[in-house]
Amino acid sequence: MGLLPAVAQVRPRPLVSVWYRGMPAGVPRQVDLEAIRDAGFTAVTWPVHHVAGALDLRRMADRAGLRVVIRVESVPLTPESALRGDTHVDILVPRTPVPRYSSLMWRAVAHGARVVSFDAGLAEGTGLSDGSGQTPPWVQAASAVGRQLVRNANLVDILTAGPPVRIDPPVNDLDVQLLDAGRAWVLVATNVAPPGTAPADTYAFLPSGVPPAEWLNLFDGSTIGMLRQPTGVRWHVVFGPGDARVYVIDKKQQ
Repeated sequence: MGLLPAVAQVRPRPLVSVWYRGMPAGVPRQVDLEAIRDAGFTAVTWPVHHVAGALDLRRMADRAGLRVVIRVESVPLTPESALRGDTHVDILVPRTPVPRYSSLMWRAVAHGARVVSFDAGLAEGTGLSDGSGQTPPWVQAASAVGRQLVRNANLVDILTAGPPVRIDPPVNDLDVQLLDAGRAWVLVATNVAPPGTAPADTYAFLPSGVPPAEWLNLFDGSTIGMLRQPTGVRWHVVFGPGDARVYVIDKKQQ
């Protein structure tokens, strides 16, 4: 008997999701899914062990305009695990300081993540409101960094690994990735140092053929220039703890 043909792995589209386990656990509610949508998220992540409620969840999610992500369990994203290249990652809210959301998310995206799920760590409910009906601080912060990904989803969707970037002197918490977006280069730089840590101050050396200027910051529209050298491009990187920046430049300069 011949071997079955290999099944190609299809990368998911970029999504920003909220872990939801029903209310009560295992029972989805339309009002909860609409609250997730209204908070600015594009998907809901549902545990596979609540399989009995999955069909109802999908119907409700369709009505709310949300995608559904089915996962076995939430695996907290760390600075180290963000480098692994997992397509699905989870930011566990109780364990993750709010200032780290952006740097952790973009570090994971630079290494291949496409679905980022925020998990309030609750056995039931969405976690989008506390006992007094107020919105916890994490919700607005998660929605804000999620919008960064959603706004740039078409770009993120086509990213592939580019040539390596050399950091000299090395900084443990700093990661700089050069990514290929077809007709453009994308540079994702993140500093996952804890709050209160001194800024990273070092140099990133990009390969020859990469234009030195003008790199566009996708978050605020500002631009930066770099120093052209015989062996490539040098960028003076000064990044505070929790900083995350995504720059793009056309490969062919006019």
